[in-house]
Amino acid sequence: MNTTENRTSIARYIWRIFQHSVIPLSWGICFASVRTLSNGTEFHVQGFKMTGYVRVEYDEGSDTFTVTLTPDENQGNRKIIENVYLDNLISVIDGNVEYCENYETRVRQWLRKQAV
Repeated sequence: MNTTENRTSIARYIWRIFQHSVIPLSWGICFASVRTLSNGTEFHVQGFKMTGYVRVEYDEGSDTFTVTLTPDENQGNRKIIENVYLDNLISVIDGNVEYCENYETRVRQWLRKQAV
């Protein structure tokens, strides 16, 4: 498999993981920002907890992912979460991007604003 095929297959694998859940739909993903990386993918989100870039990289040696969160308002305040297993990938991203205290209340408030 050549490098381009490998890059694409890893990025597709990650997006397939996301497709098995509705949770990523709440992150406010800007699909125009999606990039394929050599070992993963990167995309911009607009969540309740963070607006910025999420980078998901696969580590074949440990069979885990590294998630890097870079907020728009303070790019120097990058957060790196290593050794994320497949079954925790969505919840780790969600816990850092979207899910917050009083989540249900904030969703209702956001929906009311959208209806006006």
